[in-house]
Amino acid sequence: MTPIDTVALAAHVASILEDLGIRYVIGGSVAASILGEPRSTLDIDIMIEVDEAQARALAKRLRDDFYVDELDAVESVRNTSSFNAIHYGTSTKIDFFPAEAFARPQFDRRRALSIRHDLPPLYFYSAEDLIVRKLMWFRMGNEWRDVVGILKATGPSLDVAYVIDAAKERPVGDLLFRVAADAGIELKS
Repeated sequence: MTPIDTVALAAHVASILEDLGIRYVIGGSVAASILGEPRSTLDIDIMIEVDEAQARALAKRLRDDFYVDELDAVESVRNTSSFNAIHYGTSTKIDFFPAEAFARPQFDRRRALSIRHDLPPLYFYSAEDLIVRKLMWFRMGNEWRDVVGILKATGPSLDVAYVIDAAKERPVGDLLFRVAADAGIELKS
């Protein structure tokens, strides 16, 4: 197994998605590390705007470098659930999340960021959307530290009204104000 270069692997997958005309946005720990407090991760979370035919094409394109089940990819679109691909060389897992209707506007808010000079820009969630997503995941696990880090790093530039409204729509508004207090940031609508 080779050492994991998560950003390079994300760039490789992003190039496949772009070749197939699939809009994507990188989230999870990779995005939290870029937008907030750096930390190691063994997976990459990517939301994709995809139909069944595109999911099938994506699985076929990934096969050279990843273990991926084409039927799982198609079923994930039908059921709005996730599917994954495991990189042969590093065992890094890529979790693909077909976009739900409420998430589609997040593609318009995504940010192209140049992380390294040797890689093309990659699309990441806006800080606001990543905060709301992390708070949604917090209800099912532990994403608190990531959100604190993102708030500390991006607090002054946040679209506060947007993040408050989005958090209330997904009902994580109560968590937003608690995590902002933990980050030492006062959010006012």
